[in-house]
Amino acid sequence: MKTRYFISCLFIISNSLSIFAQSGSFSDNKMQISYNSRGITEIISSQDLHNANVLSGGQHLGSPVLKYRYGSGDWLDLNQGESIMKIDSDNEEINYTDYIPGMPMRMKQVFKLADGILEWQISLKNLLGFPVTIGDLAIPFGWRTPSGQNPDEIFEKGFTKHHYISGNASFIFFSKPSGESPFLLLTVKPGTKLEYFNSDGGYKAFIHSKLSGNKENRGSWRQEHTSLVLGENGSVNDSVSYGFRLQWANSYDELREKLYMEGLIDIRVVPGMTVPDDLFARFSLHTKNNINSIIAEHPELTEIKYLGETQPDYHIYEVRFQKLGENKLTISYGDNLETYLEFFASENLETLIKKRSSFIVNKQQHLDKSKWYDGLYSVYDMKNKVLRGPDNTDGYDHWWGYVLACDDPALCKAPYVAAKNVKFPVDEEIKSVEYYLENFVWGGLQRTSEEKPYPYGIYGTPNWKVNRDPLSRAGIKNVNLDKMNVWRSYDYPHMVMLYFHMYEIAEKYPDKVNYLDAEGYLERAWQTARAYFIYPYEILPWYETYKWGCYNELVIPELITLLENKGYDLKAKFLRDEWEKKAKYFIYDDKYPFRSEYATDRTAFESAYALAKYATLNKMEADSLLWYDKKLKKWYSHPDVKQEDARIFMDRQNMANLACRGWLESKYYLLGSDFTTSSDRHTLSYM
Repeated sequence: MKTRYFISCLFIISNSLSIFAQSGSFSDNKMQISYNSRGITEIISSQDLHNANVLSGGQHLGSPVLKYRYGSGDWLDLNQGESIMKIDSDNEEINYTDYIPGMPMRMKQVFKLADGILEWQISLKNLLGFPVTIGDLAIPFGWRTPSGQNPDEIFEKGFTKHHYISGNASFIFFSKPSGESPFLLLTVKPGTKLEYFNSDGGYKAFIHSKLSGNKENRGSWRQEHTSLVLGENGSVNDSVSYGFRLQWANSYDELREKLYMEGLIDIRVVPGMTVPDDLFARFSLHTKNNINSIIAEHPELTEIKYLGETQPDYHIYEVRFQKLGENKLTISYGDNLETYLEFFASENLETLIKKRSSFIVNKQQHLDKSKWYDGLYSVYDMKNKVLRGPDNTDGYDHWWGYVLACDDPALCKAPYVAAKNVKFPVDEEIKSVEYYLENFVWGGLQRTSEEKPYPYGIYGTPNWKVNRDPLSRAGIKNVNLDKMNVWRSYDYPHMVMLYFHMYEIAEKYPDKVNYLDAEGYLERAWQTARAYFIYPYEILPWYETYKWGCYNELVIPELITLLENKGYDLKAKFLRDEWEKKAKYFIYDDKYPFRSEYATDRTAFESAYALAKYATLNKMEADSLLWYDKKLKKWYSHPDVKQEDARIFMDRQNMANLACRGWLESKYYLLGSDFTTSSDRHTLSYM
């Protein structure tokens, strides 16, 4: 063990190993921690080459939120302004006591570093002769989120938070957005549970939440909000203690093993926690504890089978749900311990796909020849049961109008309907898409082949009507008014995919299309893809098409193959050359090509995988001075290009992808879900 002190105020007590200090640090071969007079300020892995501190600057671990009251009085906060810190250097232990004479409650915290594990104990004691009710007890955790402009800072110094808030098996862990280990794991100790979380004023995980949890009106929470009554001072139940353990793990497998070793449950579920009603799920509970029971929320509509142990302490179950929607399984294990599996049962996948397409066509399309947005697929307001649009925005005005008429929210719908109709054709749905193309897209959202300059260009945010009208555009934007707003890369792939699938429909069912034939749709797909690689970078060089992943561009390799098969060699070569520029950039020229509009962005991973797959399966040639970066004023060359490099990149992008998804978090809204900096927000979002 090594111990370092940076002491601004020191009092040595004779014949004692304890000292009082303003700040200092402890470390061993696994963990480094620093502290000040209010709590832990740094948690760093001793094996981390980047020396990244999980805690955000100015934040500290060690200020639990406590809300309590006596009788029917007001809910009060614990006075934490007079904390007394005491250091036991020999035992590498830090004690904080929040108490001065006259306070009704005392909170004591102990942090102890031993064998690479940081133990954290929180003890509360009632000091009055009356019972006290604890309405909230929560632990805030202010971690360093991945943000900013510097990719090294984002991916090497930042962390994404993952959590499984689920009773006695709860845990939280932090991963770098690169996916590179180590991971910091926080687990509850026996007798401690987490039952709720919120992000009001920063992330907090609740041990008790009856006060705050019952005020929440933004949705339903599936676990009980509890409170705790401490007896009067001097009684056997006038105090309570809770505990956590923090430690580093070097892989996901090691994270799972540590959950098991800490007496929690390592849970694995296949195929997932959203289960179609014609399929079943299997789950494994890897735990040292006995499984006492598994109780279904809707027992008469749920079938649970125990399939035995595949190996010691791995308990395998199969479950089928007949009730659609949320389904909770309560797992009772060990000595009065509980955790919860939250599944969601849906209709079968084919039905869902068909219903979604039908809903878009019948509920989300504007059909009004008198409107400039005739044919637009917009947003249906489920709460008020009305189709929103540019004239009925519900607050999505001015720049925010893109939510209703442009960008990913609006432009993703038509490609979906077209893709569905390649496999499951419905005349009215195909007619709806062609109406959209003829009335909203061509000559509106998309410049025609005759419009110069930038034929086939796609107008960006907030919508094409504003961008085609200089006065309207000047009313909401104050930059780049001298340039035609067809530079937004993100909009093009949606249209490429739409035309590609409409080509497939026209090729398979020529009698079902009327607007264009197969060759017409293929020409639009090719020209739009060509514009994607030329216009954004030409107009605004910082709109770096080669550097950013965009949704739906994964269709481009299919388009290239189609063009080659039909003998359009020059068109195919152009797109292949451009696609390979991007593939080489992702593999060789950017250490962390996993950002897009956000510092770490799910947008990037769909493309990163498609590019890695292409380069793994297709030999790319070495090059010199392949393309010139106008922003950085440099050429990119690749003298040594190997398919195995692409395979290595595929693994790297996969780990970074997992870092912003639920992987160990067994809730239907977390497992597999994507998020950016934290699993308590933006789940079930873009992808």
